[in-house]
Amino acid sequence: MNLTDILQREDATLKKIEFIILVLSSFSIAAFAQQGGNKSTCIACHQDQDPPLSTPVEQLKTSVHNNPKLSCVGCHGGDPTAEDADVAMSKAKGFIGKPKPEQIPKLCSKCHSSATFMRIFNPNVPVDQYQLYLTSQHGILLKKGDKKVATCISCHGVHDIKKADDPTSPVFPANIADRCGKCHADADYMQGYSIPTDQLSEYKKSVHAQTLYKKGDLSAPTCNDCHGNHGAMPPGLSSVANVCGTCHLVQSEYFSTSPHKEAFDDMGISECEACHGNHAIHRTSDQMIGIDEKAVCTQCHDEDSQGFKTAAIMRNGIDSLATEISMAEAMINKANQAGVEIQDKALNLPNSKDALIQSRVLIHTLSTEKVGEKIKQGLKAATKALEIGRQALKEVGHRRNMLIIMVVLTLLVAGFLVLYIRFREGNDAR
Repeated sequence: MNLTDILQREDATLKKIEFIILVLSSFSIAAFAQQGGNKSTCIACHQDQDPPLSTPVEQLKTSVHNNPKLSCVGCHGGDPTAEDADVAMSKAKGFIGKPKPEQIPKLCSKCHSSATFMRIFNPNVPVDQYQLYLTSQHGILLKKGDKKVATCISCHGVHDIKKADDPTSPVFPANIADRCGKCHADADYMQGYSIPTDQLSEYKKSVHAQTLYKKGDLSAPTCNDCHGNHGAMPPGLSSVANVCGTCHLVQSEYFSTSPHKEAFDDMGISECEACHGNHAIHRTSDQMIGIDEKAVCTQCHDEDSQGFKTAAIMRNGIDSLATEISMAEAMINKANQAGVEIQDKALNLPNSKDALIQSRVLIHTLSTEKVGEKIKQGLKAATKALEIGRQALKEVGHRRNMLIIMVVLTLLVAGFLVLYIRFREGNDAR
């Protein structure tokens, strides 16, 4: 047996020993928890103290860690069964007191990186958070000795840790931006990092924030959707499109086939961000495409370029379709208000609206042929819808004319009857 085989065998043996120790320690902690670990001398003593010493006890009552009855000893060490405070908080009993910020990730990982232990409480909680954190910008800087970076408690809290789906949790989707902003929007705190501190204010102007806060759509992107959770990193030039593409898949696929893809890569331009921005992403509009003052195309393309001409063609096509749809919709609405039931078995108006939406998305291909074909389909449907509306209004006119004729005939008959009655009455009087 050579030296390599011996080392591999020893390494495998060590890993087995580590696994056994981990399993035993996990079960010992779990066993302690199941025996009512929160009924400890730590709590009995601290709940009778004045704040801030009693604050952790109150906070723990609503914490996710209180649910499985985890003990104070899990984080702080010591002996929660000892009546003597000196014994309970002695170093001999493993008491570490208040952990230092740089100790927190490793401390939390004692439980959260153990699949065996976490399975006892919640098998759905991932156990790779610590490894991801080590790859994050926060973890990298912490390893270099930066003690200002975010750790687990910076985002989740300390004794009052809540589930992520709890609206009062700092990591609830609607609260995440403000939580990140505690550090990233603090210009004094962020001195020395050479990154902007306006991300939070910019984000709150965005369509993403409006969707999240005003519409209550919790699926709308916030900080962690783009930057990641535990493995948070700023997206690079090569990854921005992939980040955006997780939601905007069709646009991403179209862009990857466009002439912009290679050009942006060659010039080192961030793909989606170049036209849409990053944190202050506004709702898209037709004004973004074309050659108008507000069009993003003119930021790069001058009047003599092919890109300038392409932008003008696509914008003109979209405007013409939008105008035709607007006319058809107005015509149909007018007929409906007049009481004429519209029979559009081919659903021309909805189809034309769908074509308009698809043509706006197809802009990312920069293909005037593809955009033009979709606009052509939409115009055909919109024209049919407009004709249906016109026919309906003709029906309204026809009905109005018939109504006038009936009213006139009715008045004539009524007049004739009045004259006839008077004539009869005159004859009877004689």
